Amino acid sequence: MAISSIVRALGRSPLTTELLAKLKTLSTLQLNGIPRLPKGLVASALANSSERNLFVVCATLEEAGRWTTQLETMGWKTIHFYPTSEASPYEPFDPETEMTWGQMQVLADLIKLSTESGNLSDVAVIATQAALQPHLPPPEAFKPFCLNVAKGMEFNLGTFAKKMAALGYERVPLVEMEGTWSRRGDIVDVFPVSSELPVRLDWFGDEIEQIREFDPSTQRSALDKIDSLILTPTSFAPILMADEDFKSSVENYLSPEEKEQLESGQLLEGTRRFLGLAYEKPASLLDYLPKNTLIAVDESEQCLAHSLLWVENAEEQWEGRAEGAEGAGEEGAAV
Repeated sequence: MAISSIVRALGRSPLTTELLAKLKTLSTLQLNGIPRLPKGLVASALANSSERNLFVVCATLEEAGRWTTQLETMGWKTIHFYPTSEASPYEPFDPETEMTWGQMQVLADLIKLSTESGNLSDVAVIATQAALQPHLPPPEAFKPFCLNVAKGMEFNLGTFAKKMAALGYERVPLVEMEGTWSRRGDIVDVFPVSSELPVRLDWFGDEIEQIREFDPSTQRSALDKIDSLILTPTSFAPILMADEDFKSSVENYLSPEEKEQLESGQLLEGTRRFLGLAYEKPASLLDYLPKNTLIAVDESEQCLAHSLLWVENAEEQWEGRAEGAEGAGEEGAAV
């Protein structure tokens, strides 16, 4: 019997009915003494039977990877692995681009899910406890930077070029890597950071006539045709820097070189460290999840221990930045 069949059978069992009743009454359940595989079976059965999506929180990336592999056998239509870092959000440098792009993939799909499908279930997301920390712009700030492109829509090529620049995409002669785009007449190639393959958009006047995936190694567009896609920023910097009050909010925390970059409109390195200044309440992955999501925390004590280390590191970084800004202010006053 396939594991997905076991999930369906378990979902019809009296045990699942009883657990769902307790979950509805108590809002939380504590399941102890079972290995990862039964945990996945029970969590999937509970989510499927109650027509909910599933969000699994793990202590480490290794455990999150194991959960992702396991859930892939349990019949979920869509599974997202959300990458995170143990680094403090106040580090003066950006996380690895691959991690940021991986986050963009998940966030773009969740935005699309909430926009087009309401509370559609059958989506599983796996992440570490770091995803619960405030490390993202609020969804209402992120959503306007999700550029929906669809076959048949009208989109002026000049306007499209400006949009690509605003999202941080680099114009190149030949598209071979994520975050780049090119134009040859009425044909535009884009490699979205939220996709596995680049796409070729064929324009007819101001109308997008066709969208096709293509192989970046051969540049041939013999792959699947698609009806639509979402283009996200290449990093979180364009979102934060688009805020009208951003410049005045962060000015005291910038070096002279960074101030010069900001004045010239360049994207700043480590912009995410200013989330708490740009927004009254920075978001976590929880804010992007559909409302009908079942949250399963694996090994909660280990998650708490890792989370406390994250908070301790963040506090040290924040205090260091605050002291640096205060010292810079005193030096400026003395001068």
